[in-house]
Amino acid sequence: MSLDTFAPGGSPAAAEPVRRDPDFTMTSGRWTLRAEGGERAAPAFADPDAAPELLANLRERERATGRAHVLYGMIPFDLSEPADLRVTDRAAWRPRSVEPAALGSAGDPLPPEDSPAYRSIVADALERIEAEEVQKVVLSRTMTLDLGPEHRAEAERVIAERLAASSRRADVFRVRLADGATWIGASPEIIADVSDSRFLTHPLAGSLPRVPGGLDAAQAAARLAGSAKDLHEHRFVTRHIVQALEPLAREISAPEEPELFGTDAMWHLGTRIGGRLRPEVSALEAALAIHPTPAVGGAPTQPALRMIRELEGSSRGFYSGLVGWTDSSGNGRWSLVLRCASLRGDALTLYAGAGVVAGSTPSGEHAETGAKFSTMLRTLEGLL
Repeated sequence: MSLDTFAPGGSPAAAEPVRRDPDFTMTSGRWTLRAEGGERAAPAFADPDAAPELLANLRERERATGRAHVLYGMIPFDLSEPADLRVTDRAAWRPRSVEPAALGSAGDPLPPEDSPAYRSIVADALERIEAEEVQKVVLSRTMTLDLGPEHRAEAERVIAERLAASSRRADVFRVRLADGATWIGASPEIIADVSDSRFLTHPLAGSLPRVPGGLDAAQAAARLAGSAKDLHEHRFVTRHIVQALEPLAREISAPEEPELFGTDAMWHLGTRIGGRLRPEVSALEAALAIHPTPAVGGAPTQPALRMIRELEGSSRGFYSGLVGWTDSSGNGRWSLVLRCASLRGDALTLYAGAGVVAGSTPSGEHAETGAKFSTMLRTLEGLL
């Protein structure tokens, strides 16, 4: 079943040809968007006027030039921090494809790093959950690798091609930011896909590592469906999303029970929530209304966000934020910045997180983040 609503068949071509290696590439569902250049914008979306002003600027540029424009880029996990966005008329869609050179090019993943510090903050969080400070908190960790200067030039392309080949159900993205970093990833989680006011969001929460010789789909579905912990974790997310979208939507359809969703590295509980937005609501505004969900933050939201800042000790930046695009008609797609890495110079930093609820264990969440690292680790054969 397709997890996208947008079909760009009638979309105008770019004002100028988009080069093969653009600033922004996002492959989702059946399509790839490539975009480059444009006017930069760095709003902090904690300001409720930021999104309407940005969209008004997008429409004004279209009127002034007579050419279609797209807003694209990344939004951080913490909405009080600045986004990295651009408004451009240099954007083009093409059908999704896999580069032949990428097929079969990634080998067995490197082992993830052991992190006693991560197990320690999970243990701390469990004590605070027992004390009823929060019901759920998502804690992340990082892993930094040295690519070596001889591989820097090809790393972006090779990693992105391997992700596109291995992560067919994910939104594969590569984004060059103003600060010189490039973010590359394969997000399994759609926050807002909008076309002609029809919307889709597909939250994932409740997970099992997917390992060779491990559980098959039926066994994983039975394990997750029978897990009170995972079902409890998933319902935090779906309830949050429905409540956030109700003021913006004409209709919402949300199944009562989740389904199994598999990625290259994980089994997840997922719920396909759809419906129709009010005509004036854009994909960007729908995504901002939902973000951050309990799938990346926790519940209740504000206490969980405070706990994340205390326990993780530094800003996540764009990790577990949003990546995507919106056009002047409000169509667009925004997904979570997950299963990803940032490349700065020769340093490649990988990110992974896991939801901590009553019944979680430090070793279990450590293993889950290790499994999530494997999506990126598989792409690094020959680059280290």
